[in-house]
Amino acid sequence: MRQLLQLILIIGLTALMLPSCQKEIEVQPPDYEPKIVIEGSIENGSPAMVIVSRSVPYFDPIDIQTLMNDVFIRDAVVTVSCDGQSEQLHFALCEDSPVYLAYVGQNIKGEPGKRYDLTVEYGGQTYTASTTIRDPFRLDSAWLAFSDANDTTPTSRILLTDNPATHDYYQFRIKVHGKRLHDRLWVTSMPVAFDDATFNGLTVNYEILRANPSALFAPTMTDEEKNEFYRITYRKGDTIYLKTSMLDYDAYLYWSAMTYELAIGQNPFMSPAPVPCNIRGDNVIGVWCGYGSTIDTLYYADDNRLQRVRR
Repeated sequence: MRQLLQLILIIGLTALMLPSCQKEIEVQPPDYEPKIVIEGSIENGSPAMVIVSRSVPYFDPIDIQTLMNDVFIRDAVVTVSCDGQSEQLHFALCEDSPVYLAYVGQNIKGEPGKRYDLTVEYGGQTYTASTTIRDPFRLDSAWLAFSDANDTTPTSRILLTDNPATHDYYQFRIKVHGKRLHDRLWVTSMPVAFDDATFNGLTVNYEILRANPSALFAPTMTDEEKNEFYRITYRKGDTIYLKTSMLDYDAYLYWSAMTYELAIGQNPFMSPAPVPCNIRGDNVIGVWCGYGSTIDTLYYADDNRLQRVRR
């Protein structure tokens, strides 16, 4: 029996050492059909912000110059309406936009319980969408969670009590302002959005992890800057802003599907999943999203003192 096993092992090792047969194949991607991309939001207390752009093929290189010259659309007519009042948004510098430019409003600001209609006119086509702003939600508590007494890089945890009378859709976003890291944009947690199907009416203890932010500016970063930027834990001296947002159902469907896309986005061998779109029109993708939000602030002081305030 031992001799038989030795013979099998020798044959197996020999097979691994033999040159493998390889056949070179060529893969021809299908013809690409560009789409209009509309990504807009309005939040309680803030005006609308909308980005209108063209989609690009998956394998095409993307840099700032390409975005500015070939991707972003600057001559669309973008209008937001609510309660019989309409406002045309203007294309301008915007600190809340990933690339500092967007169509922004001024007069119409988000209010809980109201519906907001979006109209985008471009290239002879009209695209429309509607969203609502849900009532903002207050967390029971939020804190920095350490794994043990020697841990100096905590994560954040929350305690929330869900409303049993409503079906709720949650999204959490994080900004870190520290000694070396200063988030300009809100960074989503993972998952990006979830509903209360598994804890309707219950009190839950949940860990909020800062997901990977945009890699758009990574090529210009040093290794030290990347280590700061792409981290999910907090360090001494950090001020952590935690935004809790309530979504309507259509926005939840979009962001829930985006969880998968963001998770496999760096892997070209995974099959993309369809992402629901609440924009009506031909050959368009994107989302028009209303946010009902509150912000909590956590401080991780140099002397290990922890403090939490609510804004």
